[in-house]
Amino acid sequence: MKRILLLLSTTRKSPDSIAQALELAKKDNAELILVFILDDAFTQSIVNRISEDGWVGGKTSDTLQNTILKEYFAQGQEKLREVELMADSYGVPHRSIYARGEFTGVALGIIQKEQPDLLIVTRRKRSDLSRFVFGSAVAELQAKAPCEIMVIDE
Repeated sequence: MKRILLLLSTTRKSPDSIAQALELAKKDNAELILVFILDDAFTQSIVNRISEDGWVGGKTSDTLQNTILKEYFAQGQEKLREVELMADSYGVPHRSIYARGEFTGVALGIIQKEQPDLLIVTRRKRSDLSRFVFGSAVAELQAKAPCEIMVIDE
């Protein structure tokens, strides 16, 4: 059976990506593997920015980061349940994976383990300069993933 892996995260939950994954899985009679990655670097960047601006510091920063992680964890679980219900209504076989860590590294590890035929990922809206300076997770996935990749732009 063909496998389609839909990669979601705190900042990559495009309804277009979800719809494409469901449509393709139904059309191809494929298993849909739903992956939500809680990106530690994203939450850390929020805390760093607030701390650098003098809003919080020290122990408060740790508490804030844990609060943000709990909120994003809950959002991730909710998004997975939402997409699972949609997959059920489409009659698409599916399973879900929830992971936490650095987005690209975790994604590549899951891709290696699951060996999907197709990876669907959302490319966040950012400037070309931002992609050049800070890099692009999607570009790294395109360079390293051993499967076909469908990129859905926000």
